[in-house]
Amino acid sequence: MSKFSVGIAALLLAASIPAQAAEVAGKVGYMSGTLVAQRADGTLMVLGPKSEVLEGDMLITARDSYAQMQMNDGAKVTLRPDSNLKVEQFHFNKDNPQADNAVMRLLKGGFRALTGLIGKRGDPDAYKVRTSTATIGIRGTEFTSRLCATKDCRDDEAATATRQVIKPQAPQAQVIGRVMLVSGELSAKEGGGKERKLVIGAPVYEGDTLNTGSGAHAIVAFRDESRVTLQPGTSFKVEAFKFDRAAEQENAVMRLLKGGVRVITGLIGRVSHDKYQFRVSTATIGIRGTGFDAWCNGPCAGSKVADSGPGHAVRVAAAPAGMSGTRSDWYDRTVAQIGDADPSDPLNGAGVYVWAGEVVMVSPGGSLQVAIGQAAILARDSDRPVRIIALPPGITGNPAPLPDSIPLEMEKLFGTEAGAGEPGLYVMVHEGHVILVKGDERLDLGRDETGFADRESLRRLAVPPAFMSGDMRIGAETGSQNPNPSMNPTGCAVGTP
Repeated sequence: MSKFSVGIAALLLAASIPAQAAEVAGKVGYMSGTLVAQRADGTLMVLGPKSEVLEGDMLITARDSYAQMQMNDGAKVTLRPDSNLKVEQFHFNKDNPQADNAVMRLLKGGFRALTGLIGKRGDPDAYKVRTSTATIGIRGTEFTSRLCATKDCRDDEAATATRQVIKPQAPQAQVIGRVMLVSGELSAKEGGGKERKLVIGAPVYEGDTLNTGSGAHAIVAFRDESRVTLQPGTSFKVEAFKFDRAAEQENAVMRLLKGGVRVITGLIGRVSHDKYQFRVSTATIGIRGTGFDAWCNGPCAGSKVADSGPGHAVRVAAAPAGMSGTRSDWYDRTVAQIGDADPSDPLNGAGVYVWAGEVVMVSPGGSLQVAIGQAAILARDSDRPVRIIALPPGITGNPAPLPDSIPLEMEKLFGTEAGAGEPGLYVMVHEGHVILVKGDERLDLGRDETGFADRESLRRLAVPPAFMSGDMRIGAETGSQNPNPSMNPTGCAVGTP
């Protein structure tokens, strides 16, 4: 008799209380092998496809068994073999988002989850997974978790009939920045058009366009120690970002599409200044170890050139009304003037103000060095950078917080360690944002990042351990049919009636 069968027999002897009504949390989807639910009153149920999963259930998979639960909020949870997962709390009412609550407890093994509406539409802290070492906070996510009792999860591997040697896989996308402060609405639009809401600790990736809502502001820290404050109603694109000191790779291209930012530069460009480029309208702001404000308002924010990308130009058919010149004369000059400012109203267009170091503002019409305490705009009549002599309060009295007003702990934000496969909790994020919490410690994980927690610490791992790589296949939409077709879809009670 197997250990699993002995365990069921022991529980059967102890189960003498009839089942009580409990809230239905979901149902079993596809499965392969054996899945048992121990109800809150001790009753045991052998579950099959379409069996109900109740609040308070302890879900137990046997050796070589997989089972997917489809929760009422749309979440999908796929248990791996030899796992114990308890549904401690589950409350979902489509008409009352603020009452949403889901708390799972992983006692053994692991699972892959694709979250549903809980945590997305109401309280962002409404969905948690608890373990003996840390709590997993969910922010609209697809992730895999694994609780290892021995080194390299050998206890679990020994319970699996077929063992595979899988090479560790390097992360596909590097987290280049994290949100340090947010007040109001902040979102990121990826290159493919997908949008995601950002909260404190949320990751930022190359190609993201960051957008703040009306009245909102945020501070984002980047891997090279640079920081950017986004003011209300701002769109800011990270066109390129590479920073790897070991490989001697560094390059950053940022573009302000509309609104305003406050920037303090970091390690990129400190030696080779042209490695860091900040673009607004058709101008490029070259940095020299710098803190500056930049803006793109009015005609700048509404122009196509603001979002044309590097090397693109907006061309016109003829000279603008009231201005002399041939069509060819105006091909390149008019591009910048679409978004340029007027010295009498410097904030209505594109410009820069330096509060630390210096910058060089370069446009098709010329270039201008701007020192600390100075400001410049792209002049509407000439497409040249022009220094502003009298600075209005709107420039010198910027109410947005300085980007260096929040201290950074770079090792906690971006530091990684080699995974040695120690016993503990492993969490790999496939999409979205996960927060690992242990006491007062917090570790934010983004897409393609892996975190580890044991009784002493939280760590971000450079590469997921090999035994986690195999779990990446768990959770496919197809699976084997009910291994016991004669079983009643509602489950077979094995407790005392």
